Amino acid sequence: MISRKLTGFLLAAIAAILLQSCSYSIILSNKNGTAATDPLNTKLGFYNGKQVTVIDTVIPLSLLKDRVMAINACPAGAFHSVEYKITFGAMLRNTFTFGKRKSIKVKYVCLKNSN
Repeated sequence: MISRKLTGFLLAAIAAILLQSCSYSIILSNKNGTAATDPLNTKLGFYNGKQVTVIDTVIPLSLLKDRVMAINACPAGAFHSVEYKITFGAMLRNTFTFGKRKSIKVKYVCLKNSN
């Protein structure tokens, strides 16, 4: 009996670990603008050579009901691209807190300053 419970617990733990890697992301990109460059960013893929800023936080949902989150960090005043990513862990947090807390992970790249 104990070994059956232990086996069930181990299977549930392995499933939870595997599902933690499940995620999706949405990238919105400005095709007419030039991204701010960062020669030290050597990540492969979409962000290669671009200056990326990441916002990774947990916020109470009442913040979104009362006001808007505004990002004024781009010197050119516009974004080249914005990526919103949600993971399985973020979905679990939202579920187990009954929608009171939301995990947010946003990556954005500003437009290059034109001189």
